[in-house]
Amino acid sequence: MEFLVHNISHSDLVVELSWLREDGTANSSVAAKSSTSRPVVGSVNVDGTTVPLSVLGRPKFSLFQQTSEQILERVQQLRRPQGNATEAAAELSVPGPQDVPPVLHPSLLDITGDRWKARCQDTQSPIGFNLADAPIPISSKELLRDFQLRGEVETTQLVDRYWDRVGITAVYFPLVALLLPKWTKVLEEFQSEGSRQLVYLISGAGIPRNVEHSRSGNSTESTAQLIVLFVHQYYPMTAIQVHSGSNIFRFDDNVQFMTRELRPLLEAHRETLVDRCGEAWKSHFHVTIAYADGPPARLSALNASLRMYKPSYLHIWQLKTFWHERKLSIADVDFHSFENIEASPCVSPSKSDTMTQKVVHEMRLFRDQFLAAEHEGEVASFWLRKSRKPVLAVLLIEKPATVAGEQPTIIVQRGMNCEVSMPTGSLCAERNAIGSALASDPTLTRRSLKMIAVLGLNLAEFATSTSNEVLPIRIHLGSAGSIQSASAATKTEPQVPSIPIPRVNGGGGTGRGKRASSENKNANLLSPRKPKRPRTFSFDEAAVEQMVRAGSAPDRNPLAPCGACKEWLVKIAEANPSFRVVTFENSRCRNVYIKQLM
Repeated sequence: MEFLVHNISHSDLVVELSWLREDGTANSSVAAKSSTSRPVVGSVNVDGTTVPLSVLGRPKFSLFQQTSEQILERVQQLRRPQGNATEAAAELSVPGPQDVPPVLHPSLLDITGDRWKARCQDTQSPIGFNLADAPIPISSKELLRDFQLRGEVETTQLVDRYWDRVGITAVYFPLVALLLPKWTKVLEEFQSEGSRQLVYLISGAGIPRNVEHSRSGNSTESTAQLIVLFVHQYYPMTAIQVHSGSNIFRFDDNVQFMTRELRPLLEAHRETLVDRCGEAWKSHFHVTIAYADGPPARLSALNASLRMYKPSYLHIWQLKTFWHERKLSIADVDFHSFENIEASPCVSPSKSDTMTQKVVHEMRLFRDQFLAAEHEGEVASFWLRKSRKPVLAVLLIEKPATVAGEQPTIIVQRGMNCEVSMPTGSLCAERNAIGSALASDPTLTRRSLKMIAVLGLNLAEFATSTSNEVLPIRIHLGSAGSIQSASAATKTEPQVPSIPIPRVNGGGGTGRGKRASSENKNANLLSPRKPKRPRTFSFDEAAVEQMVRAGSAPDRNPLAPCGACKEWLVKIAEANPSFRVVTFENSRCRNVYIKQLM
């Protein structure tokens, strides 16, 4: 299941205001190009003066709800024209007036199925609803009083002088019209287009500064209902509106709304997945938050409340391209993984500092030696017989020089987890490495501990390595900053052989199956960014059964320290704030995550 959560703001709605000329119709910039439609004209010459026929506008702050309600009523009428039921769209659960019979424009009965659907002229992407054949009339006084017009002062003067009859001829949703195509593209790149897609639209209202204005006048509730219709009309997605009421400008009110209203809805879907998939529910549950516009308190509370799901983000960094240029630009939306937003993206060791390169090199050696000796001792039969999930740790220590002028000494200490008796608990790899280092050198201080690398493996799932490299224990920093081994036996870093990674076979499923041709590979699947989406993703029974019965264990990396180990590491970081934890993208150890605890 894929979730997109978007906060509705006043930037989500733009209307087209047009001059209703003598024939009683309007020249809309999005009028459908059919054999019977008039050519689109942007302006007209009146007594030597070029007068625009339409301009973009936004309702003013406290009139936003009133304008949205009028548009919603007209759109609902257009969606179910009388006498032409075959072209009517399916009914949706959006509240509307039921007691008052609809009063239709005379030309409404002649509207074809696509005439009222607005698309961007450049990209042909859905962008809103075209109301040119049934405009919403407004007075010229209301135009300048109730709307903010796009254009210079000269445009406003021309509109005030020449426009005697005015109407709303189109409504646009520029932010959602960008988010949904971009989200669809991201899902395709992750091979998740077959999953169930739900769009949560959050609406609300703020307390106006002017006490004479209505508290609900600035509400985005009706705008959200319009966007629900828009989503259901153009996309195979389920749109759900969640309204918070007033006080969207206050942080505590937003937190209360998120925890009591929004999050329980997502938790209900999560429980359904838990019932279906068990412990693998995380592989089928992905949340994306839209960072567009809205009060800072609103966006902060939204991000904080959904942080537990490690959401991805769609960031619209340019909000007003359509307002200024009347076009959609997909380049205005950036996709970011949770790790990138957390400022700890996955990087190659070659792009990191010397010490990180060293600890990664030592972990590769440790991994190869451990896998080569896996069947020679009692690792599987005794030391890890309970979970069969080895965890390796490499602690990097920098001892200050004892003699002035000498280079500090780098010491590497290994550790691994042990599960001798489950009632007594397991010995974690991180604490094993720290304790062993202290036992080897009782003078060790917390300031000397520089970083610890953690890698998770699976027994009997990997090919053994042919590497017989001996681990160098003590090394010294050379004059140029390069690391030189104190052991004459170790000269150069070995080429670590590639280790096959077990994968869940996606064949036969209808969801996120592995594509047969290599030409469908994309940057998202091959990039080092997390979270990596599983190949078997869809919500159908075949995919769930295939996932549960998969013969090979999935890669468990990146593997963060457990709660007990984290407490130890936090205590170390209190005296050494530069202490870092290095985890790996997968067992190949080609890319790493570097995180500071303080």
